[in-house]
Amino acid sequence: MERRNFFKILTTTSAGLLTGACSRPSDALIPLLVSDRAVVPGEEQWHPAVCGECEAGCGVIARVMEGERLVERDNERVRERIACIKKLEGNPLDPVSGGRLCARGQAGVQSLYHPDRLPGPLRRVGQRGKAEFGSTSWKEAVLVAAEKLVRVREKDPSQIVFLARPQAGTRSLAIARFLEAIGAPPAVGWGIADFPLERKAAEMVYGWTGLPVYDLAHARSVLSVGADFLGGWASPVYYGRQYGHFRQGRPGLRGTLAHAESRFSVTAATADQWLPLRPGSEPQFLAAVGRLLLEEKLARRADAVPDAIRQVFRACDLAAALRATGLDERRLRRVTRELGESEAPLVLAGASVVHTNSLDALLLAAYLNLMLGAAGRPGGVLPPAPATIRERPALANAAAALARAEFLFTDGVNPAYTLPAALGAEKHLARIDTQISFSGFVDDTAAYADLLLPDHHFLEASAALVPTVAPGAAVTLATPFVQPLYDTRATEQVLADLAKELKVDFELPTPKSIVSPLLPADLPWDNATRQGGVWISAAAPQIPALPKQPPAPELAAPLFEGDAGQYPFPFQPYLSLQYHDGRGAHLPWMQELPDPASSAMWSLPVEIDPSTAAQLGVRNGDLVRVESPHGRLEAPVYVHPAAVPGVVSMAIGQGHRYYGRYASNRGSNPLAILAPVFEKSTGALALGATRVRLTKTGGRGFLAQFSPNDREHNPFSHR
Repeated sequence: MERRNFFKILTTTSAGLLTGACSRPSDALIPLLVSDRAVVPGEEQWHPAVCGECEAGCGVIARVMEGERLVERDNERVRERIACIKKLEGNPLDPVSGGRLCARGQAGVQSLYHPDRLPGPLRRVGQRGKAEFGSTSWKEAVLVAAEKLVRVREKDPSQIVFLARPQAGTRSLAIARFLEAIGAPPAVGWGIADFPLERKAAEMVYGWTGLPVYDLAHARSVLSVGADFLGGWASPVYYGRQYGHFRQGRPGLRGTLAHAESRFSVTAATADQWLPLRPGSEPQFLAAVGRLLLEEKLARRADAVPDAIRQVFRACDLAAALRATGLDERRLRRVTRELGESEAPLVLAGASVVHTNSLDALLLAAYLNLMLGAAGRPGGVLPPAPATIRERPALANAAAALARAEFLFTDGVNPAYTLPAALGAEKHLARIDTQISFSGFVDDTAAYADLLLPDHHFLEASAALVPTVAPGAAVTLATPFVQPLYDTRATEQVLADLAKELKVDFELPTPKSIVSPLLPADLPWDNATRQGGVWISAAAPQIPALPKQPPAPELAAPLFEGDAGQYPFPFQPYLSLQYHDGRGAHLPWMQELPDPASSAMWSLPVEIDPSTAAQLGVRNGDLVRVESPHGRLEAPVYVHPAAVPGVVSMAIGQGHRYYGRYASNRGSNPLAILAPVFEKSTGALALGATRVRLTKTGGRGFLAQFSPNDREHNPFSHR
């Protein structure tokens, strides 16, 4: 990046740097820690970066303008001109974001200037879990961490556990090299938004490695099953752009969407038809679709799957499948016929709410795409982009990792929040001898840490990141264009400092070292950083070759923990549009963003259907107790007119014990009361495997709604 485009922010920690590159004295109010081109009032500049609010890896551009702040100098408070990041937008050159950005990405500016950001390294001074910390220096923190790491390493290196977000990039590569250098086990990837079942199904059926890419933009008739692709599934920005082209991007052609899901999600609300399924009945639904396609001779490529798989579809008991799903036969036949008769059909399947049988559903969907001729062709399901960085932490049960840990690193994960309370994550965290958190905020897990070593904000950092979903091989790049606001340090550099103290060989990866071998001959490194990434066009799609013995789905019923007599309602927590898996709850913009279902702000209610509400005698805002065999929570109720009868849903995001002034002790965490049930083949937490009961408490909860429609029908309305 050119020097004239390189801005630096003068922070309190660097207040002593009062001379610029030309060694001229600095003005008392205007620091010369800027480029040759001064910060001109009213002038904006845009710089590429990588969004870090989720794992999608969208490329963004940051708007930099003049700003002011108050600083103390010579015992006087003065105004200081600085270069500020004012706005984020999608990078128009990035094939993932394409110039668009979701609400969480827009709020990334708030996380940069958040008043609760950690200003530097901290050490625990109080009881573990009470979030009591005092300041320390980086030198002291690294020495203390290295000393304790040496003890555990000499005793048993397998007790060194690194919990990281399952994302590929310079960070994951640095973690892998560091752990290998000290002889520790590979990092454990943990997150409830990694979509491991989708990856597993694509590998088992198509032989693909990674998350498959659905070419929604060029399909004509789409059957979406279990994937809220416009809400919290995979990459909402990417699929939102695809969906816009699918609907309006082709003159005279408007794609049709039928969406089957057990909740009236954002995607369901935009579909032409919503097929309300009973929770966990996706395999039976897809098997019925396959049988009807074969019966009506609409499976144009039926020979693309082995006879054993076709027999699975033919053996489907249609009446039993309809009873399991709760659908009407005429409606099912109409949707199936429209899909089979389309010139470009597509079955887009996912597991927004994971059940114990979700893998069966995804396998069936993959076979349906083969039978429809939609696998490996434009407008269908395409293979994942080739891996440009392979060191990606593999998803595993974080509770088991915590149980064996004596030295714990946590980076970008919050198991104290995302694991069910029945797994005892907090007990393990209270027991583990040494814990280091790289979080920039004190969250539920960081409250137990011995050392807080805050990472740079993603707008201050240097990074190369592989997007979750991309049409071709891609690496999104970020090079620093502002000086870190506080005394933070890149986690990769901290690992290098620890390796130096431990006297082990460690090569610190850099974006340039990773990306340079991938650069086309006509794309210099400087140009790659200027455009914000390297994107290689996808190869021509090819029909995947099935394995010799393709896996046959079992069509098993979902498992629910809890006696149906005592706990009559299936419970389904889901990734929220505002907070994702909870990490966005500390941002006031997200707290103020109305929930798509209830329009609630600063709170997340329990969603129930009108008949259940009538049985309980509750209305919007009444406080209810939600009990499972493993815990209870209290939350206001929202009577959702489109909720599936007898099903209780709740968005994930609130209920943090610690997470800054805007999220701490606000609302309830639906993950806490879940049964400790995991999908057996991938280790993914089964979000939908718990039954609950509801009890009216008699009180009123905090339910502030943006929309007046629900409020106008209560006794205190103006009507």
